[in-house]
Amino acid sequence: MESPPDETPPLLIRCPSCGQRFKVGADLRERTVECGGCEQRFRITDEVILRSRKFYPGEHPQLSLNRYQRVPIVASVPEGLQTISYTDHADASSFEPVAPLRMIAGAAAVSGVVVLALMLLLGSTRGGVLDGMTTASRLMMAGFGSVLATLLLIYANPRSRKTALLFSLLCSGVLLPLPLVFTDGAADATAHAKAVANNEPAPHGRAAGNAPDRVSQLRQLIGTDPLVSQNARLAREGGGRHAYGLWLRGLDESNKLLVRDYLLRAADAEPASHPYPRGRNDYLMVVTGVSMPIEKLAELAAPLGELSQIYREIDVIEIRVNNGNFLAGPMDKLADKDDPAFYELNKRELECIDLERVQAAVKRLADAPPKMYRNDISRRLIVLLRDEGVEFKEDLCRALMRWADESTTAAEAAEAALRKLVAAKKTVPREMIALLVKAKRVSIIPILNNLWLADSGTWEPYYVELGTPIEASLIGQFKDLSGGLRNSAVHMLGKVGGSASLPVLNAVRAGADPELLVRIETAEKAIRERRSE
Repeated sequence: MESPPDETPPLLIRCPSCGQRFKVGADLRERTVECGGCEQRFRITDEVILRSRKFYPGEHPQLSLNRYQRVPIVASVPEGLQTISYTDHADASSFEPVAPLRMIAGAAAVSGVVVLALMLLLGSTRGGVLDGMTTASRLMMAGFGSVLATLLLIYANPRSRKTALLFSLLCSGVLLPLPLVFTDGAADATAHAKAVANNEPAPHGRAAGNAPDRVSQLRQLIGTDPLVSQNARLAREGGGRHAYGLWLRGLDESNKLLVRDYLLRAADAEPASHPYPRGRNDYLMVVTGVSMPIEKLAELAAPLGELSQIYREIDVIEIRVNNGNFLAGPMDKLADKDDPAFYELNKRELECIDLERVQAAVKRLADAPPKMYRNDISRRLIVLLRDEGVEFKEDLCRALMRWADESTTAAEAAEAALRKLVAAKKTVPREMIALLVKAKRVSIIPILNNLWLADSGTWEPYYVELGTPIEASLIGQFKDLSGGLRNSAVHMLGKVGGSASLPVLNAVRAGADPELLVRIETAEKAIRERRSE
């Protein structure tokens, strides 16, 4: 009988010398063969046998593999055996995490509704953020917030849009009624808008103020509740202080803080002073904690615009604001000393309520020759120097050294400012001392002497410029001086001293170091030369 054919697959080998591939029988394993290409002999081992990579059904995307069944099909099911039923594949979007952007949108919608509701609840009171806003404007704000919250909630919940819509309708039902329920401050704004639209004249004089109904209408029109509450608080605290209201008509919103800072500084009012909006660019500026009459406050408010009326019955001053007063002149003309408009524009800048613009004008005038408006400019500079709220004293003194034609008035203002700085233990500017020394204000000798004791190198040139009046002060403290202060005192006595200084200088010769001895001899020589003259 013939033996069955050998079904062992051949081996695929590669020549290690030339790389030629061959197929040989499996019986040649571990035997030496010869390459037919390069005649190189080699042994058939695992190193020269090439092995193909195995793969399994479903590993490669081939259409022919679809014939393989994924789930075995049972031809017959035994009795009593329960079969497994497979459900449909779940949608991946049902269990995948929510995108961060949608979470942020949902949180923004909820927080926005809460904040808007609090604003409509608390901001509608007197002095609140919505004080002076009409009911229609509040409804528009609530409606816009509701629409925006609805869109954000629908976007944030793609799988439950109906629930998001119902929740947004609930938020809208809470927001929209609030402007109709909480109307404090809105009624006055609506009445004021109607009065402006109908061109109703405001009450003038005491005749109108004596009518109780007219005063009540005026209080309601202006909204004087914050003013009344401030006066009640000041009355309980005592001290004779008072609160007044400035009804600023037509004030641009960009200028309201500038006006507030000016009134706080000019009237020396309390920080609680605040502008309350009243619609149509009108504001009630409550200036509280002042001790001046209402007429004085009206004078201080003159730079803001035109004074219309003073309502003494309700402590309110009506002013038509001129927003042009807050605009600066052209910078090219303000900085050009040769321009004819230089002095006029900078003089107008000195009247500005913005201290930054005032300081810039003072610096420009300090470097310019006093050709025009000398009296007006120097007078304004002195007023600013006396103002405690003005911090740039050194610039003012430097400008006054050039512009002040009446040195006595400028020196008096500078000395008063100097004493306030010393009392407050603040830094004394050298320009202020230079102005006082130029005016020969000998009354500042004690102050200047203390400055010299603290820093002789800085203040000696100013001290000695006062002349002979400082001799008595130097002699009185000379025996207590030592080191650099004694050298400085000897030098100044040589400049301004007289016969009374010679015994003092002669008394310190013994034990003096060579440098001090030279200074003493120079000072005595200078004094004797002045005596001989």
